Amino acid sequence: MRATAQRRIGRGLAVPIIVSMLGCAATQPVRVLAKGEHRWIASVGGPVLPNHVPTKLIPYTNLGVMYGRSGTTTVTGNVHLLAAAFGVAGIDVGAARRLRAQSGKAPELTGQAQLYGFAGNGGVRVYPNFTGTASWQTGPRTLLYGGSAATIRPSGGTTILVTPMLGVQQDVRRRFAIQLETKWMASNINMARGLFEGEGSVADRGSMAVQLGLQVKR
Repeated sequence: MRATAQRRIGRGLAVPIIVSMLGCAATQPVRVLAKGEHRWIASVGGPVLPNHVPTKLIPYTNLGVMYGRSGTTTVTGNVHLLAAAFGVAGIDVGAARRLRAQSGKAPELTGQAQLYGFAGNGGVRVYPNFTGTASWQTGPRTLLYGGSAATIRPSGGTTILVTPMLGVQQDVRRRFAIQLETKWMASNINMARGLFEGEGSVADRGSMAVQLGLQVKR
């Protein structure tokens, strides 16, 4: 990515525009884990930027862990590595719960609540995030899923950022799972002006994003 783009991203991570990067992670978990199960998790990817080279998207990177607290509840935690590269400490913690198991063609429903926290020169900011996911097991190793996230931005007047998503999760051998997910981040917000001047937006709304997720089963 060009130096000018890097400077723009750095400024954005240091001020409230950081909100535009919230949700830059593959949905994890899509379904809750078995009781006592641990998985290391990673996610890389973010808003699509057709006019920027060489990456064409923001390589927002998270590393974390999931733990099956019970058969219906999984807790999660992540650190935000790209934010740290620009002097902003970022973490998120949350819990996901199975609301309904898959039954025939009716999908499994999972709800997740998270808190995103960032600390830097602009102070400390906390953003609640809520995600609802519907998933279908289409084979012994494959999950198709869709849903939406709602992120609350309390500062400057409360705003709810709505982010629909679609994805697929594939088990690879016994120890790994990979994900490919696309999101329409902040789909209800006009992004024609701002950090990326509407790049990747749909009718100037939000920003399209792509994430790749990895899970390592312990």
